[in-house]
Amino acid sequence: MLRSVLSLFVALLLAACSSEKNEATRILEESLINPRDLEFRDLETYPGGVVCGEFSAYTPATRMKTDFAPFMTVRQKLYNPARKKDLAFYCTENSAQVLLETTGIGPYDANNTELAQITADLDALDIALEAYYIDHYFYPTAEQGLGALVARPEELDATQPYPEGGYIESVPSDPWGRSYLYEEEQWGRTKGNFTVTTLGADGVAGGGGKDADISTLLLPYLRHLAVVLEKD
Repeated sequence: MLRSVLSLFVALLLAACSSEKNEATRILEESLINPRDLEFRDLETYPGGVVCGEFSAYTPATRMKTDFAPFMTVRQKLYNPARKKDLAFYCTENSAQVLLETTGIGPYDANNTELAQITADLDALDIALEAYYIDHYFYPTAEQGLGALVARPEELDATQPYPEGGYIESVPSDPWGRSYLYEEEQWGRTKGNFTVTTLGADGVAGGGGKDADISTLLLPYLRHLAVVLEKD
């Protein structure tokens, strides 16, 4: 009986992996313009809905031949070309360990409530800031700060949209009661960028573990680890 159950589990697991790989190759193929001689190799699945591999193809429209270049999909989002640091993080059975070794942040596990809170806070602020940008085509200035997400800045006139209740209910503090640091860089008609950062438990730049600096620059990695942890 136990052997039958194990056999069924293995069969279902293999079927799921095959389905994820097929979906990844479909997504990659649809991103190319009339590819010829498309081949895939070394396709592997990893925790959190990740598929990594290499592909080779010729695209007549660009007259370019791709000779087994790395690519990956993360929950059906295509990364092509895939950066080395992203491949190192996502294409592994232990992304949390990679994050700890490369940035000093972690460990990202069920016991690290501070890191879970930081992930949730940065996620909420990132979503609110992007919603603000959609309405105004710019982010709040550094002078306005994150408070611009809660109450209408004086610089916005009455004709400019601003949701009742703001873009976020309140601006969170980091797990140690300090304000998150907000920086922005904007110019001309080009979409700028922003960074929201906590300096960790010690409130000083640098450090590792609980003292590590964590910003929205690492938010894609933190979001991925949150998904992996939730599925474990």
